[in-house]
Amino acid sequence: MGDYIDDLLWREIQSYFPVDNRLTEETLPEEYFLSVMDLEIHIDHYKPTSPCGRIILLHGVGGNGRLLSFIALLLMKNGFEVICPDMPLYGYTRYSKTVTYETWVLAGIEIVRYYQRINYLPTFLFGLSAGGMLAYQISNECSQIDGLIVTCLLDQRENMVVKNTAKNQILGVLATPFLSVAKIFAGNVKVPMKWVSNMKVIANHDELVSLLMKDKKSSGAMVPLIFLHSMLNPIIKIEPENFKDIPVLLLHPGEDHWTNIKLSNLFYDRLATKKKTVILDGAGHFPIERSGLKQMEAACIEFLEQHLNAN
Repeated sequence: MGDYIDDLLWREIQSYFPVDNRLTEETLPEEYFLSVMDLEIHIDHYKPTSPCGRIILLHGVGGNGRLLSFIALLLMKNGFEVICPDMPLYGYTRYSKTVTYETWVLAGIEIVRYYQRINYLPTFLFGLSAGGMLAYQISNECSQIDGLIVTCLLDQRENMVVKNTAKNQILGVLATPFLSVAKIFAGNVKVPMKWVSNMKVIANHDELVSLLMKDKKSSGAMVPLIFLHSMLNPIIKIEPENFKDIPVLLLHPGEDHWTNIKLSNLFYDRLATKKKTVILDGAGHFPIERSGLKQMEAACIEFLEQHLNAN
């Protein structure tokens, strides 16, 4: 297993991003592996000269750290250090033991703590897609988180969320009871994530979707049944009614054909903290459209500057 230097597919995907959001040889992130638990987490690290804050950018079940470069670049250009990990099963992260969704949460906690130990910077978590709830769960266990930015907040404990994000509604209804049994007898059996989730609407560009679906390091990844079971049964340490100290910015794509904002609002509306919603006009679930990215940048910078050193 290597890294993105010799990987050609992500470079092809870059052509679908607005020109200003494409990586160049001058803006490529520093790549390295971070030892966390029994994992070797691949990190893309974007380093401005004098960072004013740190953002840990988390992908969901259809991406990896490198695919979030279009967001990382706009944040770095505004003076923020950005760290994009590949979560286990995705990208180039190395693992040797069974991976569950709880592995993601625990690894995320350790990643945050690692960088906080290196040097103090105001720290924000930014989660795209399923990375939104992942960011929330990580923040439950980490001190000195200055804010959360998410594109959706999907509470998989809600039947409506499972039913409407699965590949089809029948599968959504049957997923939880089936996986409860399957994890006992075949938990380590891997299936393509695109078999169970509605990955065909991850983006609003058919050619891009095809590229992502054939990428074994992102939307074409294989995941064990025990990972799917644990993802549908997350451990939420702090219920939203008791989440009061960390502000939240929801940047929901306006043309998201996978996760309707109503699904996020089941959880978001219950949050007791300061919160704000911005709808990204014309943006798909993978929000690469120029107009949506301009809105994202403006909303992020306003939110980040407002909450820098606020705690």
